Amino acid sequence: MSVRKVHIIAIQEMYLDAISKQVKEVLGDKVIIQPTTIKDLHNDTVASGDLVLLSNKRIQGIVTQIIPKDCPCIIAKRDINVANTKELLSLPSGQTILVVNDTKTNTSETIQSLQETFFEHTYIPYSPEETIPDSIDYIITPGERHLLPRGLLKVIDIGPRLLNIDTFQKLNSILEIDTCYSQLVKRYIKSLISLSDAKNELAGTNRTKEIWNTAMYRFEDIVAVSKSMRETVTLAKGFAKTENVIHVQGDAGTGKSMLAQAIHNESRFSQGPFVSIYCSSRDYHIIERELFGSESDESISLGLFEIAGHGSIYIKEIGELPLFLQRKICRVLREKEFSRIGGSQSIPLQARVITSNTKALKELVNEDALYPELYYLLSPFTLKVPSLLERKEDFISLIENIKFRIKRNDMKFTNDVMNQFMNYEWGGNVKELYNVISYLSILDEPIIDLESLPIYLRPDERSKGFVKMIQNEMNPNEIISKIEEHGFLDESLKILRIFCEGKKNHTSYGRLALKKRLEENGMNLSEQQLRMRLEVLQELDLLIVRQGRAGSTISRRGEEFLEHLK
Repeated sequence: MSVRKVHIIAIQEMYLDAISKQVKEVLGDKVIIQPTTIKDLHNDTVASGDLVLLSNKRIQGIVTQIIPKDCPCIIAKRDINVANTKELLSLPSGQTILVVNDTKTNTSETIQSLQETFFEHTYIPYSPEETIPDSIDYIITPGERHLLPRGLLKVIDIGPRLLNIDTFQKLNSILEIDTCYSQLVKRYIKSLISLSDAKNELAGTNRTKEIWNTAMYRFEDIVAVSKSMRETVTLAKGFAKTENVIHVQGDAGTGKSMLAQAIHNESRFSQGPFVSIYCSSRDYHIIERELFGSESDESISLGLFEIAGHGSIYIKEIGELPLFLQRKICRVLREKEFSRIGGSQSIPLQARVITSNTKALKELVNEDALYPELYYLLSPFTLKVPSLLERKEDFISLIENIKFRIKRNDMKFTNDVMNQFMNYEWGGNVKELYNVISYLSILDEPIIDLESLPIYLRPDERSKGFVKMIQNEMNPNEIISKIEEHGFLDESLKILRIFCEGKKNHTSYGRLALKKRLEENGMNLSEQQLRMRLEVLQELDLLIVRQGRAGSTISRRGEEFLEHLK
């Protein structure tokens, strides 16, 4: 049997990442796996005879217009990951459980899966149009906890639903893989356990995979109606014609990677490869080997600086690297040469280097999170990508551009929907807008009204169903009492107010930066004292504490708590 390529196609990157890992766990030694989002699917992505696995039936109409006619397509079927249901096993029989998912169809499918396995409970689908019954004992959600207001108790997140065993049987049959059913089941169970350990990683914003690809985007693909975006693109075009290292700064989802690819395609390096590496939340020594390569008496492993050749290497979230590795990269940029780990030979750097970070370089320097000489190297050729809120003039053009790319020019939005779009904060920026429009495109509704929007986007929907529960859970006096048990109420309130002020200015704080801010306000705390206070505030769900240099910020519940105190 010849090894065949399986293209896994989905809308959401997070879900695509999850099921791609699952297929790799089950069939990774039998097939070549190629995950692709709808937005990255082109006419030449899928070759004749390749197998296509679609995340759901609703994207079939879009995909079949792009892929070759002779490619077999399988529609994925999903089921709950039973490896994540330990909390359910411990519940007494007869519980009344509210099930919350992003659409009615997905909610119904989740309830069906739960009923088939945990039949001893009663399940009620969440509807934002209805008040939640007082009889609810627990809330269950399959990886959609962001739809819930913070501060709710008795919420069980069972993680994203994964492919069921029937889907793998179909893959096995079509690909004519000589794996017996018992072996398939064993591998399937292994995949559930493996991905249960990664549940929290998949729910977050950090991705840990490296992207090796060609640069698909050019400057003409970038929507730039607003003055701020036009200025950024104009500056980027000028930078592209130089050979200097270029740094791109912008919030998550603003399109930094798209701009980096456009720079590559506009430069003299465009005939070479475009490779990139993501530096956040990964082992630093692995990143070092992937960048520089390694050699020993037995073998030589090429790194990205070498693989990039006369092309471009894109280092994403460079501020997340430790100072020793930043210093090493700085030396490469300054001397235009490097050595493999374990090797002594100097290798010339021939590629253009592009870096990016969500935090501004000056902010990283102030937090002692950026090697000073690297700051001086990157600062002269830095591009700032504005957030979606800073470029609202681009909004209609962005929507039209997305509709064109996903082949849904017929889709229309009511005035109420457009007003809601314009008033929404779009914390995920252009990427979040793309995901929402892509989701709406698979509903097969020519006119999109407010009822068609994802639950979290509907105006006031979150308050209709949950307001009573929020009022019951938000008890400022109880929170104050719990903080006072530890004896540092005044310090905790000052910490919350600093985080609240930072959030208004789109700034998060690591412990070092927070410690400096507290000292400026006349409060000196040791590292251990500060850690204890942050842990208590996190336990009370008043703070969102993130690892690494992404920094922490106040939660919605924390903001509500400060408002109550006023």
